[in-house]
Amino acid sequence: MVIKRLFNLGTCSLFLFSSISLFNFAQQNDDPLKDILENGSEQLLVSENSRMMQEELFYPAEKIADKLLSLKPESANYNYRKGFVRIKIDNDAKGALQYLEKSVLNTDKNYDAYGVSEKSAPIDAYYHLATCYHQLEEIDKAIAMYNKFIANSNSKSELIPVAKMNIEQCGIAREMMSKPSFGSLKNLGPNVNSQNPEYSPVISLDGSSLYYTSKRSWPNGESDSYRNPSNNFYPEDVYVSFLNLQDSAFMQSKKLDFCAANRNEATVAVNADERKIYLYQDSTGAGDIYFSDFFASKFNAIQKLDDASINTKYWETHCMTSHDGNYIFFSSDRPGGFGGLDIYMMAKTNDNTWTKPINLGAKINTPYNEDAPFISIDNKKLFFSSNGSKSMGGYDILVADLTADGTWGEAINLGYPINTPSNEIYYTTTIDGTRGYLASNREGGYGNTDIYEIFNTKLGLKNMAVFKGTIKTTDGSPLPEDFVVNMKITCDDCDDYDKNRTIYPRLRDGLFMTSLQPCKNYKIVYFNASDNKEMHSETFTTACDKNYQEIIRDLLLDVQKRQLVFPKTDDVVIIPEVEVSTFENMQFKHIFEYNKNKLFTNRGKLKDFVKDIDKQFKKGREKITINIYSSASKVPTSTYETNEKLSQLRAENMKYDLIEYFESNELTKGKVVVTIVSAVVDGPNYENDYKNREKYEPFQYVTLKTE
Repeated sequence: MVIKRLFNLGTCSLFLFSSISLFNFAQQNDDPLKDILENGSEQLLVSENSRMMQEELFYPAEKIADKLLSLKPESANYNYRKGFVRIKIDNDAKGALQYLEKSVLNTDKNYDAYGVSEKSAPIDAYYHLATCYHQLEEIDKAIAMYNKFIANSNSKSELIPVAKMNIEQCGIAREMMSKPSFGSLKNLGPNVNSQNPEYSPVISLDGSSLYYTSKRSWPNGESDSYRNPSNNFYPEDVYVSFLNLQDSAFMQSKKLDFCAANRNEATVAVNADERKIYLYQDSTGAGDIYFSDFFASKFNAIQKLDDASINTKYWETHCMTSHDGNYIFFSSDRPGGFGGLDIYMMAKTNDNTWTKPINLGAKINTPYNEDAPFISIDNKKLFFSSNGSKSMGGYDILVADLTADGTWGEAINLGYPINTPSNEIYYTTTIDGTRGYLASNREGGYGNTDIYEIFNTKLGLKNMAVFKGTIKTTDGSPLPEDFVVNMKITCDDCDDYDKNRTIYPRLRDGLFMTSLQPCKNYKIVYFNASDNKEMHSETFTTACDKNYQEIIRDLLLDVQKRQLVFPKTDDVVIIPEVEVSTFENMQFKHIFEYNKNKLFTNRGKLKDFVKDIDKQFKKGREKITINIYSSASKVPTSTYETNEKLSQLRAENMKYDLIEYFESNELTKGKVVVTIVSAVVDGPNYENDYKNREKYEPFQYVTLKTE
């Protein structure tokens, strides 16, 4: 059973996925609980509820709390119990709020958890209510309730320093929410997210494959009997979703073959060539890093990472190898750190061994938890999550830049709305840094925790080069696994760590990519890795300006001759340093008539809008995102069942019409991302006056905004 701290409760104390035996819980099953619920006295219900909460059996404890509330719905004691387990099971601040608000109406320092005559709630109710307000972005109420808890609590309470830290975080939240940061954010939708927790996203460098962890049921129910006794969640499994290039949306996800119904496996990282995936697993106790290799067209049985510097008797939650293979970053709570989880680094030496783990120091680590490190492809930006003094609340995504002397600068918060007072963790990006992915339990998701995509321009990488391309077979067949092509890259004028590197193509489609340094001389030798036979070599120099540049090689493999076919001319693409921000963003809005839901790109003002986008591409724009906002009024519709469906239909029709238009144009194909940001029902309540157009029409619209 995995012990995995995924998200924090309050800010410092973490969700601990209980190590209580699943077998014990299976033996407990619903029959004894059913008997207690149906026949137990109120005293027995109180005692069993308290015992279960102490033993972190929150799921059955909630059932008993519901029974107690049915007996005394206004009891501050019973409302506290319900609110407390709501937070513990699902981090459900919204669901817990109504119960905790009732609980603080009657509190007592001498609270008796096992007494049937106890009517009050403990003083801790103020703290837990404060965390709900905090997470729901009601900052003033949160601060007031934290202060009330501190004023009334026992001075030795372990929650007092946590509450004081949370008040600091409320101040950070207030400031950041008043000055929203850069970037747009969208939920990845039902092909990735579900009503169950989804988290730990790992995006491939080209953005075409998303690996992540989900606690969902297996289709045939094989995992049902292995649910966590604490919260009734299913075991962790690893899924992958591939990007549909036609509509830039992720397709239906697939569970990876190494997953076992009775075991937890959680994503951590994936190599640039996607031939190795790293995992978190807890078969040995405290939590260690495992891996799975890709061969025979699938990821195979997982193995424990045989590295005593990383896996210890302590708790290692995350590990990532830099894309060039020269650095390893990982999280551990081993002794000698700053407290909680710290981030460590190991560097490859000239003789291909690794240095001892180095704690990244006080500019990165704090007395709280730092987790989920991710290094950009140029090794100059370190993203990680922290629930310490720079957070708005819960875990936030922070970034630190590598300084000229080789140390990490002060970490900064990515700001609101990328971060919120809820939890944001597990940030990874595509190769150029403009698209990121994270997990969050913010309001508005499909379930407990969802995966979101972030598009930004400020975090895009500069002053770097990328070597990329594809190897395709001449007959269109898959790349043969028994004939592996590798590329050995040497750079005499690079620093010691970057003089030699070997990269491999991705087996499923032949894609390869890696980072290079600007203004350097490179030699690339293409080998038949099965016999180490050289097939071709070339040299080139990367540009010296501070643009982001791509050196592209699209190659063909003659499978029968076992030879690569090379182009005769260099294909070096220099992408301007400033792309999106040099072009004016545009906006379009259309008011629909009642029940209308479709527009046409070859008519009216929408035609003018898309033509203006075409003009920007002709002037050199490289990419654009079109955000869709749609609405339906509250006038009832029988045609579409609900107004929500009508609003969604308006948004989806617009999305697919725009995609069809831009994908059919060679100038814009593959360069336009269309995103549904919101599809709402809005406006005044309906009063049987559907003829009042002025009242309802303003809320029957679709709006387009570019960025």
